[in-house]
Amino acid sequence: MTNELKDVFYIAGMVVSVAGSHFMLRARVMVLEERVRGYSKAIERVFDSLKRIEEKLDEKADK
Repeated sequence: MTNELKDVFYIAGMVVSVAGSHFMLRARVMVLEERVRGYSKAIERVFDSLKRIEEKLDEKADK
């Protein structure tokens, strides 16, 4: 009987630890996704700035 109770506690502990790991990793993935979104917005702004600079240079070259 003690072995069975010990096994139940062991399995319950494993389930709790796996669930905790799952939610911890899920939170980390969410943080990384937000960082990537921020980086993509920053890269978009850089490309927009470069495009405006290129247009200004083209206008000056045409004159």
